[in-house]
Amino acid sequence: MDSLRTYLDHFVADTLDRCTRCGKCYEACPMTSYAPALAGVSPPSVVEGLLPLLRGGQGTDEAVAWVKICTQSSRCTEACPEGINAMLMVRVARMGALGSLGGEAQMQATEDPLFFRKIEAFAATQLTAEEIEQWHRASPRERTAS
Repeated sequence: MDSLRTYLDHFVADTLDRCTRCGKCYEACPMTSYAPALAGVSPPSVVEGLLPLLRGGQGTDEAVAWVKICTQSSRCTEACPEGINAMLMVRVARMGALGSLGGEAQMQATEDPLFFRKIEAFAATQLTAEEIEQWHRASPRERTAS
């Protein structure tokens, strides 16, 4: 059985080889409108800035902002024309941004130990596809009011 590090190394090499830096994964992310640092950025440039994080390198501020807001919706994976597990790509980039891959930390871990548990609880509400689409079309202000 391969170690986690061997698996990650293979995943990273494969991702870096196949990723065309098109930005479709970023465009599909439902969370980017909630990060002021991401307003008006180029999706391909965010992806380009994220890729060094996969090897523990320095990512761009925009890439780290994207990593911070990832809720693991998997819309990025569905959008990837190359068939890359983009959700895992962002998760590994988060490991890099936290300094867990040997590089310098570029962000701190979330203060809320229940953050991902809350995301899971929200996902478990089992919204219909139509309800999810309506939620995505609503403005951030409308979403927080509901």
